[in-house]
Amino acid sequence: MSLFREKPFAFFILLFAALGGLLYGYDIGVISGALLFIQKDIPLSTEQTSLVVAAVLGGGSIATLISGPMADWIGRKKMIILAAIIVIIGTILLAGAYNFSSLLLGRLIQGISIGIITIVIPLYIAEATPKNMRGRGLALFQLILTLGILLAYAINLLLAPSGNWRGMFYCVLIPGFILFLGSLFIPESPVWLFSKGKKSKAKNILQKLRLQKEAEKEFQEMEELKQETHASIEKFTWQKHYFLPLFLALSIGTLNQLTGINVILQFITIILKDSGLQTNLLSLLGSIGIGLINFIITIFALVLVDKIGRKPLLLIGTGGIVLSLFFAGVTSFALDDGTFKGTVILISLVGFICSFAIGPGVVVWLAVSEILPNALRSKGMAVALFLNSISSTIYASFFLSLAQNIGFGGIFMLSATFSLIYFLITYFYLPETKHKTLEEIEEGFRKRI
Repeated sequence: MSLFREKPFAFFILLFAALGGLLYGYDIGVISGALLFIQKDIPLSTEQTSLVVAAVLGGGSIATLISGPMADWIGRKKMIILAAIIVIIGTILLAGAYNFSSLLLGRLIQGISIGIITIVIPLYIAEATPKNMRGRGLALFQLILTLGILLAYAINLLLAPSGNWRGMFYCVLIPGFILFLGSLFIPESPVWLFSKGKKSKAKNILQKLRLQKEAEKEFQEMEELKQETHASIEKFTWQKHYFLPLFLALSIGTLNQLTGINVILQFITIILKDSGLQTNLLSLLGSIGIGLINFIITIFALVLVDKIGRKPLLLIGTGGIVLSLFFAGVTSFALDDGTFKGTVILISLVGFICSFAIGPGVVVWLAVSEILPNALRSKGMAVALFLNSISSTIYASFFLSLAQNIGFGGIFMLSATFSLIYFLITYFYLPETKHKTLEEIEEGFRKRI
């Protein structure tokens, strides 16, 4: 009998929780098309345009700092509900914006919800799903994220003839309300309940989400780590066996954005127009092609992540990113602007997206949530994803100004360099965590000291 027939409730919570990825992806993708039309109603300078793009990432940076502690305080489920409410409020403000300040405010509020989502939903999936589903669960979060990007690109194209950028933003209300309603029915994380002394509730939920033997084994492991789980974070950060997982989480969180993934996706139409695909239609069609490929490759990653493992996928992905961005950089410098150059860069970016989707796109959520020990997981994720958000925010804020100085080719080369560092850290330091409980992963770091 399959796990789906034995424990269908595990799939229920996974699907509704992963809807947050749809919101995240849509907010990343929608701005790329909306920027082509916002200028008609709200004139923006180069710096203001970059700030509007970066604002959702900046709001996310703020949220990631508080989401971990708040998730420990009020629980994972309530934080998911809160994220859905905030994204609905932010969307209404954004779609009704009438000047730069109101546009920026709406994006910041949306960013706060995205920041909560990036912390709490991967944390929730890691803690609530069985170990043999955890990889696919977090990959599903990324898959639905890419679907959100693709959906945003498609709606951008659909509304392009009318230039209705407000409608582009309003569409995010649909997944926002679905996430809100769905999150009312998911159970609380058993790990969080156990940490609050609610052992009977934690055990009951484990039995709903796991096979009987697995539930008993994980509950016993929680008991064995009880003293460490309740110890202070200050104590643990000075123990040697926590240095490596903290270093990996913080490095991966930062380098994942320095690959350029978010800024390239958000400025994709501008990059393609600058390279030679001069019309809005060609740029939007190019962005949809990239979004579709991103979605399809993530499906393959979803299948492979629990079969061949996290580390091989991350090595393949980061290696492919280095080659794709290096080729895009050389093309940018070597060819004259025109349709041919734009097409070659589009192909290079397709390689970049494929590589990101098969590796870093899926594995980042797993790496950060799995390798951190129970005592540090929520707070460590908050710091790692704060660095993830702030690095993306800074990159986006200076993206257009940087492009004016070193060109898009220079940006491609810069991101390729960061991706090479990412590859080397993965190769030498990241352990494989496939089919291991969170407690087994933690014990593995102890044995490496």
